[in-house]
Amino acid sequence: MADELSDGEIQDLISVGKRRPPSAAQNTDRTPLGYDFKRPQHLNKDQLRLVENIHEQFARLFSSSLASSMRMVVDADLAFIDQIMYSEFAMALPKPCSAYSFTMTPSGHRAVLSFAPSLLMALIDRALGGKGLGVAEEGRALTQIEVGIVNKLASRVIANIEAAWEARAPIEITDLVLETSPEFIQAAAPGEGVVVVAIEANANRSSGLVQLCYPLSVLEPLLPKRVSHLPARAKQTTAQKNLQTQALGKVKLSVVLQLAKGTLSLTEVAQLRQGDTVKLDTAKNEPAVVIIGDRPKFLGRPGLHQGRRAVQILKTIDPQEEDLYR
Repeated sequence: MADELSDGEIQDLISVGKRRPPSAAQNTDRTPLGYDFKRPQHLNKDQLRLVENIHEQFARLFSSSLASSMRMVVDADLAFIDQIMYSEFAMALPKPCSAYSFTMTPSGHRAVLSFAPSLLMALIDRALGGKGLGVAEEGRALTQIEVGIVNKLASRVIANIEAAWEARAPIEITDLVLETSPEFIQAAAPGEGVVVVAIEANANRSSGLVQLCYPLSVLEPLLPKRVSHLPARAKQTTAQKNLQTQALGKVKLSVVLQLAKGTLSLTEVAQLRQGDTVKLDTAKNEPAVVIIGDRPKFLGRPGLHQGRRAVQILKTIDPQEEDLYR
């Protein structure tokens, strides 16, 4: 009969077993990864990062366009990027909605641009002489006059989308159609995966989301299978500057030359007749004020250049002195 093990030898064997690392076959204690079939991850991290960079640039361009339309300071930032089913996106739209479907080349498939009702109500209120209050009435569709105001902003936003994509993958957007019912927006099949990009816009008295819905069939020709990373930070900075310069080159701002100004009471205005002379507060030799957007930025001298009206810039107005020229 084999010798029995003493209590000390048994304890030694147990301690050695505890110190021995488990084999590969035994190492099965791993946390399982969850997968949500309603939110399939079709884009890899590099592709998502590229989409994020493009739409951060779009947010800056959209901020400028919305600020010009509302004549006030507007801040726009990328809120989120999500991968969901198209049916989920369509069900989340308000009824009635203010969404534009459009065709994007080179894919030839349609995408969707959706505006939050509160943001559009603020734009309309501002365009009609209000303070830009974003109070949306539930269940009310836009009138014909309101649609005309919103269409002008939508045209600018479409140009911003093209400018943001141009440096990475030039696109062309056509067939812009306003849809007020989510059921009639046939951009993709209900079960098709889409990438939703949300931009949050904040003005003085209102805020809201602008959402872009890209079906995967739209993004496939635009995104590379694998994104190569630049080796140096300096090269990344240069590329970003080139992207911003190309995009800003398409942004249009109004330029107004204010030759003179004066103040009259309502009684004096009512008494004006043909042939009357109005005395202004501006002297004859004072330079004109060049207003960019809605801000006085330069002092200049009006004239002609090659048969067209022009202004010669004489001085830059300090930002702290802009209120003096309003």
